[in-house]
Amino acid sequence: MQLTNQNIEQLYKFTRQHYVEHYDVQTELVDHLANDIEQIWVEKPTLTFEQARDISFKKFGIFGFMNVLEEKQKQMSKKYFKIILGFVK
Repeated sequence: MQLTNQNIEQLYKFTRQHYVEHYDVQTELVDHLANDIEQIWVEKPTLTFEQARDISFKKFGIFGFMNVLEEKQKQMSKKYFKIILGFVK
């Protein structure tokens, strides 16, 4: 079963509701969730979109997207520090 454009928009809204503000991080998470939802539907085709989404979201653990956000912040801080260091040199 394929996700519709409406499902994709709901996933973007879902990520925003879970405090993911940056579009690039939202896009990565939506892609991950969409692929996982489609895989869940292969195994259990009777589930609704919301049920499959919730199963996929539970795989992120009790903190949800917070671990992903922290890792992305570390990556960006490291990148910007290197850029600033280059200007200082």
